[in-house]
Amino acid sequence: MTLEHPTPPLPISSLLRPQMRMEGDLPATQAHQVMLHCALDAACVTVRSTDLNAVTRISELDYQTVATVIRWLRILGAGR
Repeated sequence: MTLEHPTPPLPISSLLRPQMRMEGDLPATQAHQVMLHCALDAACVTVRSTDLNAVTRISELDYQTVATVIRWLRILGAGR
């Protein structure tokens, strides 16, 4: 993650993740995972258990790369 394009903080409801530490922002990788799952859901892409490793690996990339993948998913979702 570069300082020029840090992952923005992602608020998570305490009702959704009671086991998560709520005193701080999510680490970038966790924020990326949430963003990717939301984008996949919005594009009507069903994430299979075999896809979870790919989502995890993509979430480890920098914010700009993850944002590009999400933009692709938005384009896919808009075409449906």
